[in-house]
Formats: sequence, C-alpha cells, structure tokens
Amino acid sequence: MAGGRRPFMTTDASPWYDQGQRLRPPACLGETERAVFIDLIGSVPAAQFVASDLALLARWCEATVMAETAADELREGGMVTADGKVSPWFTIHSQATKTLKDLALRLRLSPQGRANKAPKTMARPLTAYERLSLEDDDDDEATAQPS
Repeated sequence: MAGGRRPFMTTDASPWYDQGQRLRPPACLGETERAVFIDLIGSVPAAQFVASDLALLARWCEATVMAETAADELREGGMVTADGKVSPWFTIHSQATKTLKDLALRLRLSPQGRANKAPKTMARPLTAYERLSLEDDDDDEATAQPS
C-alpha cells in the first residue's frame, strides 16, 4: 500500500457489567418482533442506535416479520391464486421489503449506510447476561434510555 496507514478493524468492547448501553425492545413488539429486535441490536456496535431510533427499529422488526410471513405464505400457496389472480401476499411481501430497504438506509444497516466509515467497529457478541436482560419481560423500563 503506497503511503498512509493501513485500514484496521476494532472490536466493540464494553465491560460485562455495563448493562445500560444497548437499547431494550419496546413494549409494543410481539414475541417474534422482539426476537428480531434483540438479534439486530446484538449484531451492531452498542453505540450505533440511540433512544430516538426506537420507533424506526420497531418498524424494522415488524416489517421483517411481515416479509418473512408473506414469503412463507407465497411458498405454500404460490404467487397466483386458484382464480388466476396475484396472491395478496405478494403485495404484502413487496411493501414489507420496500419498507425494510428504506429503513436499512436510515438505520445504517445496509452497505450504503455503512460506507465511508473508518475504522469499522465490529459488534461484540452479547453475553448471556445481556441477552437474558434484553429478553426479560418483567422489566418495567422496556423502553429505558441508555445511560
């Protein structure tokens, strides 16, 4: 490489006892959407999202579940109904994937959204304690802001 430093990658690291950095799933999410939320939050650096992102993140999770449900229905029933019309699930799938595309750019989940960021920070895996804390339904502050 001519001139300059080589690009490098770091790992997102925080002490195991620092439970306040990651957003918690909002109470409005169903069980499946909640699992999508936890998987998403655990796959990006802890500081990527802030409390003001919760509404967009919730819509991302809902759209993900809608798109997967519609895809399952299309696999089972086909894209054309018995009377020769396009399955209504095709429209649902199309709208959900369009929503995902739009939100991916806003939430910086797509390759274009992450471009021109150096150094890149890799998300560290959630600890078992963090995952249990995020999955805990008994917590009254499901939408608490990170400290």
